[in-house]
Amino acid sequence: MIKQHVPVVPIAHGGSAVAYKADVKGAHTSPLGNENFALMDPGGRDTFVWMQGAEPNSLYCADETDGEALHPCQMTTESLLAYKTGGTDAVPALATSCDPSEDLTVWTCKLRENVKFHDGSEFDANDVVASYYVQWDAASPLHKGRTGDFTYFSSLWGGFMNAKPAT
Repeated sequence: MIKQHVPVVPIAHGGSAVAYKADVKGAHTSPLGNENFALMDPGGRDTFVWMQGAEPNSLYCADETDGEALHPCQMTTESLLAYKTGGTDAVPALATSCDPSEDLTVWTCKLRENVKFHDGSEFDANDVVASYYVQWDAASPLHKGRTGDFTYFSSLWGGFMNAKPAT
């Protein structure tokens, strides 16, 4: 029954090696490695020193799977939903809510208002669609990434549109 109904049985999980100076206000750790530095004050200093196990392979965030890249990615990009600081509960981020249809095939998300990109342009539903589309459509000129695998997207959503046939 386990082989049939449980696709994976985790036998190990890396622990957190997060440490802060004693005077860092708002310091926290997370079981997911998604510490939010914006919520911390490094003791009044204008520099926050952070160390992790290695350099990220790249920062094409949608095409990364390693924690060394995902850590800075979660600090520089924002998703529709996020995890509660220091925990694993889902909380609103760019979406104020996301509600499924009865059969769970359609999700309707209401977006936060007055969100702007760094260049001042307005965030809207077209940006959400474009973000998903370039990951889904393997023929898109933007479907490049670091490796082009988009491993998480493919495994969560069942593959790609316009995928090249396996050889």
